[in-house]
Amino acid sequence: MGSPGPPFDPYAVLGVSPGASTDDIRHAYRILARRFHPDADGHDARAAARFARATEAYDLLVDDDRRRTYDLRRVASAGPRAARVAPGPTGNTAVRGPAARPPRPRPSAARGDADVGERTEHDEFRLILFLAKVVAVVVILIVAAALLLAFRPPPRCTADTPANAPCMPAAAPR
Repeated sequence: MGSPGPPFDPYAVLGVSPGASTDDIRHAYRILARRFHPDADGHDARAAARFARATEAYDLLVDDDRRRTYDLRRVASAGPRAARVAPGPTGNTAVRGPAARPPRPRPSAARGDADVGERTEHDEFRLILFLAKVVAVVVILIVAAALLLAFRPPPRCTADTPANAPCMPAAAPR
């Protein structure tokens, strides 16, 4: 008789952490159901088996009482190692939800002066870059206005136009 294989871990089957919310479990199940459902590819027996395992894992984890019972049995039988995040169905150990976000650095007094100086230099650089962009836009607008004024035709000369004013003589009648 062969070895029974790895024990059934519904968290690993769905690719979620043991602390995942019900919404995270539903989301993971829906992704796997779309991927491995027998209607999607009825000829693949392995996909049908994975769909069945995903459904079994979902049924176990979505019910709060069954999930609590499973968690208690798992911790009692496997010890503290079972509380770790198991790799997902694709080998990915990333967890969905807020736990997947990288931690943000928190401002605190414990930071060194070098970090504050680096941040200030970065902020000064960004301010100088912003001011350079504003100056460039203003220069472009001034040049565009000067070009529009330079290529605008002068007004037509009338009887009221002073003698030294720039104007274009009226066309002579034919």
